[in-house]
Amino acid sequence: MLKRLFIVICLFAGMLCCASCSYSVGGRGKLPFSTVMLAPVENMTDLAQTQATLARNIIDRLNDEAGLEVVPYNGQAELTVVIADVTRRISLTNSRNTDVASTTTMTVKLNCSLRNMRTGEYYFRNRSISVSSENYMGGQAGLLETQVFPQLARDAARKIRDAVVGVW
Repeated sequence: MLKRLFIVICLFAGMLCCASCSYSVGGRGKLPFSTVMLAPVENMTDLAQTQATLARNIIDRLNDEAGLEVVPYNGQAELTVVIADVTRRISLTNSRNTDVASTTTMTVKLNCSLRNMRTGEYYFRNRSISVSSENYMGGQAGLLETQVFPQLARDAARKIRDAVVGVW
């Protein structure tokens, strides 16, 4: 009796193992384009000189994707990015410790559009992307942008890449 139970369990485990060998957790669909042009990044905020940093990060992230290349012209798709809004706020306050008030949060909101250059139709239009960073500035809040924006640009570029190469 025990021998039969053992054989049945082994057969069941073998079937389960064979059935799951060909299983995969989803796969990426094929992108309808292989080249992307990045339009000049627009800045509608008071953040100074941020467009180049953001554009470089976006280009690097998109070029990391297999089968996708960022080109300067004649791309099959065009990516438009607008730095739409920036907010700065004191994250933590303490009435007994003014250094704590130097912890600030900076949030940057972007609007992105991806357009098919052959048909003129949009894959997505004005998709909102937001990135934030909380940092202790040591009482020098003016340094917030220069120290934080490179990290925010990397985070934003990852999110933009995910939007561009998301499941089709």
